[in-house]
Amino acid sequence: MISILIPCYNFNITELVQEIHKQTKKTNKKFEIICAEDGSNKIFSNPNIKRLQNVKYLKLKKNIGRSKIRNFLATEATFNSLLFIDCDSKIENENFIEKYINQINNEKKIVYGQTIYEKQKPKKEQILHWKYGIKIESKRKKNIFSSHHFLIQKNIFKKVKFNENIKNYGHEDTIFWVELKKENFQFDFIENPLTHIGLETNERFLTKTKTALENLTMLNKKYDLKNISIIKTHKKLSQFLLENLMIYTFKVTEKMILKNLFSENPSMLLFQFYKLGYYCTITKEI
Repeated sequence: MISILIPCYNFNITELVQEIHKQTKKTNKKFEIICAEDGSNKIFSNPNIKRLQNVKYLKLKKNIGRSKIRNFLATEATFNSLLFIDCDSKIENENFIEKYINQINNEKKIVYGQTIYEKQKPKKEQILHWKYGIKIESKRKKNIFSSHHFLIQKNIFKKVKFNENIKNYGHEDTIFWVELKKENFQFDFIENPLTHIGLETNERFLTKTKTALENLTMLNKKYDLKNISIIKTHKKLSQFLLENLMIYTFKVTEKMILKNLFSENPSMLLFQFYKLGYYCTITKEI
């Protein structure tokens, strides 16, 4: 028995839900699919999914945020096994749901799979997000938990929920991961990829990246985030008295870097440098 939970925000989920429904039905297991619009102002054809058997479609008038919407969906779930799937996703593997259902007996672990990106190059204005996803994000998932899609038992979720104090974009899944590990819960990565198709424009992706870094700066004061790579690098720079030099170099080269990041071939090395320079700058200011 499984509850499949999809938080939605301004995205067409019709094809995703239809595929999930088809795959889950084939397993002959009891299931439900619950989708919740988090204050979306673009609904598309999403309300039509409630015509499918065992599908519930909810619509919230106000946006409550990435953490709170997931906590809300968990309270709506009937079954103990909760499979969270982000709305801006595409299932490529016909056994995607079955692989998660096979993990249901793994009651003391959180199970998650890889996030991948489509091979076809997108429009120029979306290349930064796409290239980052292919070159960096999809390769680090074995070691770093992401809430893009994961299976968790409700009894675990009741002990550690998503932190609703994190209002802005970024790192709510990092804190969720850290808090679960503190409670000695284990994470299992499985080879079960899901394609992320909700590409942001270059400007929007950079803005969200900066917001996530601002969140991380504040969260690092409260949580033990010493194993996050950018925090470890920042600490080394501080230890060797190189932080001010980094900030100066970042400010001098920022316009040049942005020109590259918004080009048809953005450098991931420059993007990582930009993130570190921005992080050092805001850390110094706070």
